[in-house]
Amino acid sequence: MQVIYKYRKHLAIIGILAALLSAIFSGPTFITPLFKSTVILYPTASNSISKVLLSENTGGSKDILEFGEEEQTEQMLQILNSNKIRDRVVKKYKLLEHYNIKPGSKYRMTRLFKEYENNFRFRRTEFMAVNITVYDRDAQMAADMANDIAELVDSTINRMQKEVAVKAFKIVETEYLKLKKEVQVKEDSLTKLRSYGVHDYESQSEMFNRQLAIEMARGNKEGVRRLEKKLSVLSKYGGPYVSLRDALVHDKKQLSELRARYEEAKVDATENLPHKFVVSNGIKAEKKSYPIRWLIVVISTFSVLFLAILVFGVVEVAAGRVELEIKKKTLKPNKFKQEDVASADRRYTPKIVTEEKERVYDPPPEPEPEPQSKAEETIMPVAETKPGIEERTTASAKNEVKKNKRDYKSIEMDNYFNSSNLVKLVVEWKYHLLAIVGGAALLAAIFSAPFFITPMFKSHAVIYPANVEPYSEESTTEQMLQILNSQDIVDSVIKKFNLADHYEIDRDYKYFRTIMLYEYNQNVSINKTPFESVQIEVYDKDPVIARDMVNAIIDFYNKKVSSMHKGKYAEVVKMYEDQLSRKRAVLDSLKQELYVLGTEYGLIEYSAQSQEIMRGYLKTVYGNNARDINTKEVKRLLDNMEIKSGQLIELVQMIQDEARTYVEVKLDLEMNVRFLKAQMTYANIVTHPFAADKKSYPVRWIIVVIAALASFIFALLVILFLENRKKQGLSS
Repeated sequence: MQVIYKYRKHLAIIGILAALLSAIFSGPTFITPLFKSTVILYPTASNSISKVLLSENTGGSKDILEFGEEEQTEQMLQILNSNKIRDRVVKKYKLLEHYNIKPGSKYRMTRLFKEYENNFRFRRTEFMAVNITVYDRDAQMAADMANDIAELVDSTINRMQKEVAVKAFKIVETEYLKLKKEVQVKEDSLTKLRSYGVHDYESQSEMFNRQLAIEMARGNKEGVRRLEKKLSVLSKYGGPYVSLRDALVHDKKQLSELRARYEEAKVDATENLPHKFVVSNGIKAEKKSYPIRWLIVVISTFSVLFLAILVFGVVEVAAGRVELEIKKKTLKPNKFKQEDVASADRRYTPKIVTEEKERVYDPPPEPEPEPQSKAEETIMPVAETKPGIEERTTASAKNEVKKNKRDYKSIEMDNYFNSSNLVKLVVEWKYHLLAIVGGAALLAAIFSAPFFITPMFKSHAVIYPANVEPYSEESTTEQMLQILNSQDIVDSVIKKFNLADHYEIDRDYKYFRTIMLYEYNQNVSINKTPFESVQIEVYDKDPVIARDMVNAIIDFYNKKVSSMHKGKYAEVVKMYEDQLSRKRAVLDSLKQELYVLGTEYGLIEYSAQSQEIMRGYLKTVYGNNARDINTKEVKRLLDNMEIKSGQLIELVQMIQDEARTYVEVKLDLEMNVRFLKAQMTYANIVTHPFAADKKSYPVRWIIVVIAALASFIFALLVILFLENRKKQGLSS
């Protein structure tokens, strides 16, 4: 307050000048005014058209009109921050020219991306919406860019989804057409069997057996022979007919389901659906949003005044015109006399003790000390003598001496760490400190140059997992992180780019493997972002190699996941093929047994034949043919039916069951073969890597600043130590 009062006129002039200059330099001439435009939108809850609109099982899918939750909001934020949208905005509005960046400049892309990040901001609101804010010197252009970014969200998401949807559609289309062709083949096979006279196995066998009984009753041997011939054909082709017919029924049912999936996949691959609800569109601003001149003036004025007060205070301290305040310690009872606490500059000097008389005498008066400044008086104790002789014991005198020394040291340390004393030390040693700090800054600038520290360029990509399912309780993003950090991918990248030679590591070195992995982990970073995506960062002295390494890591990830999936699918396919072979063998053996029953025993269909045999055996045939029943043949068929009827029923039922199971296993096999042969990718790339045009490491100005600050602090500590030793020597 003394400094403020003393320099009040100076401070007033400085404050007015600061306000005036900040008002001038915050004007449009020096700071380009920026206009703000904002778009607020919500993501949709569902991204699949087919599941929402066409799928029969819509109970688990979300409504197309429902707002998205946290997961969808985070995904939209990640897409908004992707280079897919950034590159399209840069190209459409020619931002290189708009931001006055020369096309041939060395760091044009770095400057462009920095300007983009400063002027385009995306954040999540407290209401789980997404806020898009764009700043630009052209108000209409800011509004147009904000609205275009909101529109680009749909096209970007659709484009990413189409990459997966088109591949899925091709897979489903291939399977659909393949199954459709198989159905056509089976229908042609049934047509061929019908040309042999097998139209409906059950009804034909019933009719033929009934007519055979009639012809036997008539004694029409020619008719019996013709019927037996037909029954022989029926017994030969009846089994294949039943198998084909049942398989065709199942295939047509599967074809119907696959056709539904085909239609869904076709819709996903060809149609587009909005992925956002726009709450507020961007409009042309009437008033600039940056800079806020009054805020700049206020902050600048107060900052300059505060700095001026500090400077004036330092000047006053350096000139020795400000009295130093001694911080008095709170003492315990009987530590010092009350008068010593009240007056910190009064101290007792040690008394001279004569042990023989056990009396304490005052020392003789000492010569007057040389004049000292007030600051020195606060540090050095002033000797004081008391007139007269006091009777004290030797122990009491020693205690008094110790108390005085402790009191002196305490006051001395308080003054030693006083900020005013630190300022005086800095002023006193200013040339030394300037030399030390300057030398440290110069050395830091030299040793952070490319000659000593190899500059590193950064390339990165942001990806989401796709076409995968979690193996356990982890999320698909965590699964992706684990696979990307797997040793197989690390070894593949090291081998592809020959990183041992690239990092100049001797292969014959004892700890070659450890050093190699250490260098890889130092230069390659794979982490999960706040938006549940994965960011891959690669540092390298060659920007092109850094970009290629990122692409290679993604490519090896796709191959790794594909290998893992196909390994499991191959096991499943082998299992289904073995099961299908066994089913085929069982069906063939059952058909052979049914053929034997038909040709040797005349048994084809239990229900119809047993009915006719019993009518012939009981002679309950009506009409003129009742007298012509072939009793011998009826007796033979009856005996065969009694012996083989159970086997016949069992064979027919087993053939039907085995044929149904065979079709189901075949469908499962075909589905797994489809996934085994499919060429799929397992990552959605939100931000593609690019070759950086400016190094990311080291940041030389940070190294210089930290080195200078560290040398200043260390030098100041050394100076404090030396000054303390010096004062202790003087006091002793």
